[in-house]
Amino acid sequence: MFEPLLTQPEILKLDHHSRLIVTLHESTSDFSLLQVMNGHIGEFIIVSISDDSLSVMVRLHPFLSIAVEPSSADISAVLDDNSAALSRSAGQGWRLFSALGISPKMCARQLREGLFIDVGFNSQAQFSIVQSKMWQIIALEQDNRLFHGPRELMRARALVARAVQHELNTEELLLEISELENVRSDLSTFSCSELVRRHPEISAEVTKLDAQLLRKKQWLSRSYNQSVERVSWQYSANHASINELQTRKLEYYKLLSTTAINDMVQQLIVDEE
Repeated sequence: MFEPLLTQPEILKLDHHSRLIVTLHESTSDFSLLQVMNGHIGEFIIVSISDDSLSVMVRLHPFLSIAVEPSSADISAVLDDNSAALSRSAGQGWRLFSALGISPKMCARQLREGLFIDVGFNSQAQFSIVQSKMWQIIALEQDNRLFHGPRELMRARALVARAVQHELNTEELLLEISELENVRSDLSTFSCSELVRRHPEISAEVTKLDAQLLRKKQWLSRSYNQSVERVSWQYSANHASINELQTRKLEYYKLLSTTAINDMVQQLIVDEE
C-alpha cells in the first residue's frame, strides 16, 4: 500500500562498530510527516553477512536520510543485553513504524535530532533503537498492523487514548488539529462501508470514537484560538493590548490638559509630518 512512496533501494555496508542514523530533512515540515505516519517510513533487508561486514538494502521515504556512523562502544555486547533487539539473517528484514498513540510532533522532533539504531552481527544481524519509545522496529513477517482490526479504528483509538499536552505552542496545536481532522475524515468514510453497516457493534464504536474525537478537537481549537489572540501567556485572553492602553492614556491626557496644550501638540505633529 505504501511501497510507491519509498525511494529506490540503497545498499549500505557496515562493520562491527557501526550505527545507523535516520534523520528528517530540515526543509520538511511536521505536516509532511503526518501524512505518512499511518504506514511504515522505512524498510531494511539483509543482503549478506560475513565475518567482518554486513550489507543492508534500505528504502526510505523521500523526506528522510540515513547515514552510517562509526561507534566506539561495544555494540555487540550492548545488543546481547538488550531483549528488544531484533535478530535477522540474510534475506530477512524489518520495517520502521511510529508507535501508536505518540504525538506526531514528538516523532518529528526525534527524527530531527536523529534516530539512532545500533547494529551488531555475528551469524545474524541485530538491530535496536537507542533510547526511543516513539519508533518501533517490526520484523517483516510480523508486520500485521492491518490485521489487528480496521486501520481507521486503530488510529482513532490511539488518538483518543493519547494524553492531553497543555504546553503546546501554536504550530504544534495546529499539527494536532490537522491529525485529528484526518483521523475523523477517515473514520467518517469508514462508517459508510459495508462492514460497519453489517455489524451494529462496530457502528456503535465508530459513533463513540467520533464523539470523543470531536470533543478533543473542540478543546484543541479553543486552545489554538487563545494562543493566537492572547497577547501574552501571563495575561488573560481578554487582556487589553499595549496599543489599546496607550490610546486610552492619551485620551485621558487630552481630557485633562488645556485646549492650548492640545493645540500645541497637534501643531507639533503637523510639523513632523
